[in-house]
Amino acid sequence: MKHIDIVIATRNRYEKLKKMLKSIPDKPYIETMIICDGEDDTLDKVLEEAEIMEKLNIGMLYADKNQKGAVFCRNYAIQYCEDGVLYATDDMTFEPNSIENALNAFSSHFPDDDGVVGFVQIPDNFHPTGVALVGQKFLQRYPDKRLFWPGYHHFACQEVYWLASKLGKFHQEPTAVIRHYHPAFFKKEMDETHIEARKYREKDHALMRARQMTGTIWGKS
Repeated sequence: MKHIDIVIATRNRYEKLKKMLKSIPDKPYIETMIICDGEDDTLDKVLEEAEIMEKLNIGMLYADKNQKGAVFCRNYAIQYCEDGVLYATDDMTFEPNSIENALNAFSSHFPDDDGVVGFVQIPDNFHPTGVALVGQKFLQRYPDKRLFWPGYHHFACQEVYWLASKLGKFHQEPTAVIRHYHPAFFKKEMDETHIEARKYREKDHALMRARQMTGTIWGKS
């Protein structure tokens, strides 16, 4: 892996997104892809932000007027990625050297690009593939490189873990750390986007349980 595309789906969270973007290191091998879900105000603000635009190597800025969910947005961007993909959320920040550490761990564990490196989330470690770095060869296991099963709306990362673990292709790197400003621990961070996502949680989790019970996993093993 020589290049990383950081894929970020966002919706009505410009200030949080800006904070997240500022935590991305300025490296020639890192590119940022932002997909605005159902609104274009965020896109306009990013384009107007000189400090961010000067720092970031932005490969895609895309907005869809119709809200389609984080799964659709991530899959849409990933199909254009030709090397490593790091999918992230807009309400987190990378700790210093975390992306570099994830890349080094990936190169060590998966020199053939067929693997997934999970980030550690603080203050509490959420799902091991909630934020992860994925190799291009691993992405080829999915139709059109759609990493997330399209049947989910928002909560879909667990099946990446299922497949990677089944194949012995997963490593969680303890030095790759993000700080996740989740309202479970930061109550003041609760916003309308969190509330909207929770509307889909019951349906997504029901799908997850049904697929888990039947042993169904998205992606070729």
